Amino acid sequence: MQLLKSQNLYPDLLSMELEVVPLTANSAHSNQFDLYLSLKFNNQWYPLLNGRIKLSLQGGQLKLRLKNSHLDQINSQLDDCFEITKDRHGTETTWVFTLESTKLLVADSLKRIKLGTVKTITQTFTLTATWTVFPADVTLTDAEDLWRHDLSPNKHGVLERAIVFFLCKNQLSSPLSWIQLGSSNLETQESWGEMKKPEIPFPAKEELKQLIQDIYTAKTDEMSELVQLAKLNLKTDLAGSNLLATDLSGLELNGANLKRANLRGVDLTDADLSEANLSYVNLSGADLSGAYLENADLSHGNLYRASLALANLIGANLSNANLLEANLSNSNLSRSIVVGAKKKGLLVNSP
Repeated sequence: MQLLKSQNLYPDLLSMELEVVPLTANSAHSNQFDLYLSLKFNNQWYPLLNGRIKLSLQGGQLKLRLKNSHLDQINSQLDDCFEITKDRHGTETTWVFTLESTKLLVADSLKRIKLGTVKTITQTFTLTATWTVFPADVTLTDAEDLWRHDLSPNKHGVLERAIVFFLCKNQLSSPLSWIQLGSSNLETQESWGEMKKPEIPFPAKEELKQLIQDIYTAKTDEMSELVQLAKLNLKTDLAGSNLLATDLSGLELNGANLKRANLRGVDLTDADLSEANLSYVNLSGADLSGAYLENADLSHGNLYRASLALANLIGANLSNANLLEANLSNSNLSRSIVVGAKKKGLLVNSP
């Protein structure tokens, strides 16, 4: 198996590598290969309108499309970090690895982890890999010269999320990285053509410029109204968002997807977060006093020094959460799951 073609559209943001290792000493006659994945994430500055932004990734989706070959002996370690699905159609099989957590990432990279073993069926075969991101995987970490710095935290958080959705629609909709491997007898023209970075059309730039102005000058600071102004959905579009120090008190967020969101120092007093997905969320220093969190998923969440006084946590999943110095006075933890949670310097290993 040889490399036919590869491309990283934004190498300073993400670079992906695949490595195949034959299982027999004589590689010319081997039809089995161990497949290894390496990813490297970085922060990257991009020009936007009359300013610039800095982006980083915290997730994504790997698709492996195998023709006349198949993947088996999937590495069991991957279950901790990836949701893995399989779809077979004729001679092609597509595996989808969706990064659910960054447990395997060390220093913003994933180094040579085995995916599984590839077995070829015929002499002519291909393996095509792509890495695609969605808004929940993208974080805007900084911005310059796009608005004045007197924005409230609520407006700032909504603008950042609106820009991420804008970029995912206009620039990051194609795979950020792709690799094609195949048999040595495969014609080169069968491999993918070179991809180019999409250009943002002028009307879209003007629409974004107007949106920034509308949010900046809005008379309201209510999160639900600002999200609506940005044409986002309060319950589905805030996953992975940076909402540092925002005011979300009293909001109806039942069933909302806030996975991997940065909610550090956020005011969530009396908010309804029942059934919400708050896994891997950063809630350090947040005020959730009186919040309704029944059956919420807070697994792997960081609640260091968060206030959960009087909160309803009935049936909540707090497994592997950081509860060090969290205020749990008068909170209802009936039927909650706390296996692996850290509290008062101890690791809780049983319900």
